[in-house]
Amino acid sequence: MVKSMTGFGRKTKENDDCKVTVELKAVNHRYFEAVFRIPRQFAYLETKLKKTLSGVLKRGRVECFISFEGAQIAKHHLAVDFELADEYYRFLKQAEARYEFSESLTMRDFLADPVFLEVRESSEADSALEALVLETVHGATKRLDEMRSLEGAEIALYFKSHLEAFESCMLAVRQAIPEMEAAYKARLQERLAKLAEAEFDERMMLTELGLFLEKADINEETERLDSHLKQFYSILTQEGAVGRKLDFLIQEMNREVNTIGSKAMSITITENVVEMKTTLEKIREQVQNVE
Repeated sequence: MVKSMTGFGRKTKENDDCKVTVELKAVNHRYFEAVFRIPRQFAYLETKLKKTLSGVLKRGRVECFISFEGAQIAKHHLAVDFELADEYYRFLKQAEARYEFSESLTMRDFLADPVFLEVRESSEADSALEALVLETVHGATKRLDEMRSLEGAEIALYFKSHLEAFESCMLAVRQAIPEMEAAYKARLQERLAKLAEAEFDERMMLTELGLFLEKADINEETERLDSHLKQFYSILTQEGAVGRKLDFLIQEMNREVNTIGSKAMSITITENVVEMKTTLEKIREQVQNVE
């Protein structure tokens, strides 16, 4: 099944303490790439999150946005420098006795100076919240993939419509081959007649015949195009990333059409070659959106 590389997926989940919202935005890219816009407490989760995304998305650039509502997303703890506080305490006691201060040392003296005491944020998030984040990312990925599949189905229909137009042009080319061969044969006979009137050169005649065979025969190219078309239709039914295969196939088809155009000695064939090249270009543009 053809899938688009572009799409959007959003999922919200919550527990008793927090609500997590994940938004995924995917755009075209030659390879798979994931960019995360998440709180730093979850930076250590990026490997797991990337694995979740790459398990479903094979190509494309994905931006992952995670937001929170409710409880704090990280634990906090109290950090106390008792060694420094002891020195501070001894100094104040000595200063009080030495200089006869009237005020005694109180707890407020310690709390007023954060050098001894501060509240620090844990570098890792709560495990329950971590599980909620992973579950939400998984849900958003599923929705993104569903959207990419829907867009891929539309692209597949687009391909089939233009391939039908391409096949119509190929039919017109085949029907014009006898007329082209007859015209070239007439030209060849005219040349040979002129040669016969003068001094007849058998080697020159064979050269002219060789040119005729080379110029007029486009059956090989049309047969290869038939084969490529069958491959194209077959690839559209395959699972997984098929964009690169289709891109290569379009290049091969374009090469065959160019060869036909260079051999064509018929206005009908030339006109249809132009149409075929235009159709292939339209298909190629959409192939760039396929995973």
